[in-house]
Amino acid sequence: MDNDLTILLETTDRVIAEDIQVLLEDSQIYSLLASDNPASSVLSIYLGSNPIENVSIQVNKKDYQKAVEIISNSAYKDFLTTV
Repeated sequence: MDNDLTILLETTDRVIAEDIQVLLEDSQIYSLLASDNPASSVLSIYLGSNPIENVSIQVNKKDYQKAVEIISNSAYKDFLTTV
């Protein structure tokens, strides 16, 4: 089965990734945040600091172009060049 998700952008800042996710959801584009460090949320609870991680924002392939347009017209446009 073909994967319908594609990476929209990557960042090392989870807070920024979550802000972008909310921005996309406001336009009915739903996304998935994927971390290369699955234990990062647990570590941040116990250590009180944010561990280093790469977070990718994945969207459905059919929503990719619209998502790029939304981010291009926002304060997060510089993050699009990281993929």
